[in-house]
Amino acid sequence: MTRQAALMKTVRQRMASGDVELPVFDGAAIELHREAHDNRMDAQVICRLLERDATLVSEVLRMSNSSFFGGLQEVRTLRDACVRLGVRQVAAIVFSISQKRLYSSSSGPFRSRFEALWQHASRVSIGARWLAERSGHRPQSDEAFIAGLLHDIGKLSSLRAIEQIVRETGRAGDPAVNEAVDDAWIDSALAQLSMEQGVRLLQHWNMPSLYIDIATRVDDEPEAGDPAVLAMVRLADRVVSMVGSGEPVSPSGWQGLPDAVSLGLDGDTVSELLLLLDGPDDSIDGARRAA
Repeated sequence: MTRQAALMKTVRQRMASGDVELPVFDGAAIELHREAHDNRMDAQVICRLLERDATLVSEVLRMSNSSFFGGLQEVRTLRDACVRLGVRQVAAIVFSISQKRLYSSSSGPFRSRFEALWQHASRVSIGARWLAERSGHRPQSDEAFIAGLLHDIGKLSSLRAIEQIVRETGRAGDPAVNEAVDDAWIDSALAQLSMEQGVRLLQHWNMPSLYIDIATRVDDEPEAGDPAVLAMVRLADRVVSMVGSGEPVSPSGWQGLPDAVSLGLDGDTVSELLLLLDGPDDSIDGARRAA
């Protein structure tokens, strides 16, 4: 057995036994999402949940006073922020902030990979929400946004496990581990592990079955009767992946795809999506705040 195969076996065994640290999702964000999912949200509930976390409070207030949402008067309280942004917008901001934290916890050699995973998930979430609003599915735009953030969560969980194991074995004095863990091996490991680990993590977080289904099927070929949110996330994921590859992308090559057809997208709409997702990071940040 090669060193890489042995390491992969170790990763699988450690994951199966639960002997790796699962990413810990912000409790306030999960509770806020459940309130939104059950249509029980109001400004009082949001304020009560967010007051537990000073960082979330400061970020929501900062967003409320940004150029995207700015009004004539400065927003100084969470209740004022809910009035200006709306409770659903605040909930989406909190969910996005909490997700970004999970991808920002590494300061070692894997940091650039975590950042790349976040950029991909973030762009897919913006693209999926944009598609919901442009394809006649506006009531599902919040679900599309969250599904986009979570569709690749198994890669985050798997990369965290690999990082932990490599760190531990490196401290144990095994230099062969660092030689085995090259970019090609990590890409292969994430491809093999991401789906099962995504399901495990979403179940651990007690997320709705819709998000688990999308994380399981996002790489599958479209089928008749696929949920609209799955089609939105899958199409956004493929566009973001193509744009990120640096290959030339033509709208005419996308508008005939099954997901685009099922969503009723024309060439102009696909062109707008490509422009959005191929934009610089600051344009994506603006779209995220305005989503």
